[in-house]
Amino acid sequence: MMTFSLKVRGLSKAWSAHKILDNISFEQPQGSICGIAGENGAGKSTLLKILASVLPRDGGDVLFDANDFCVSLDDLNSWRQLIAYVPQELALDDRLTVRETLAFWTSARGLSASERKEQIRQAAADPLIAEFLEKPIRECSGGMARRVSLIVGLLGDPQLILLDEPFAGADDHSRELMFERLSLLRSGGKTILVAAHEGEILKRLSDRILHLEDAKVRETLLNNE
Repeated sequence: MMTFSLKVRGLSKAWSAHKILDNISFEQPQGSICGIAGENGAGKSTLLKILASVLPRDGGDVLFDANDFCVSLDDLNSWRQLIAYVPQELALDDRLTVRETLAFWTSARGLSASERKEQIRQAAADPLIAEFLEKPIRECSGGMARRVSLIVGLLGDPQLILLDEPFAGADDHSRELMFERLSLLRSGGKTILVAAHEGEILKRLSDRILHLEDAKVRETLLNNE
């Protein structure tokens, strides 16, 4: 029997009288990738920002329910330790090198000195960024920057991974590397949500796709679910 890890119930969000998300519900099991599709303004980024605890919700419940623990979005400290959120906007300081960026973010997340050292060691050996560790962010291509952003998001071994347009501006080589990494994370039992406006990318990557339209969810099941 499939165990569902992410449970969203009756999630709602509005700006004044305009409904962005209207009582939406879905579940996503461990070891799977859920694509979030929809036109611009459909609420893709809003959904991920709520799940990332960046935006407050107007109503509804969100739980991450695994075999040995259950965490609610209301428990912010525990929730934020559980998730990775990579926003569409690159949050990278272009004055730093890739290695310095890793050091900054491991420190910002409050890891101990030994944990920081180990996280940086692992990230530095990662094929996504190993070839340009000493390159300043300002000299990185769009694809390189996206790869760095993904690695930063994965620091700390999160269980729920939220990605907003992670392939925007990335070249084909960078996309392939990120596809491979996300597939590996899925096979390792991670729960992944990816918002993107490119339908073919989501079809290739996702186990299923949730279409947002008129503040509601229309679900399309794929053959590999």
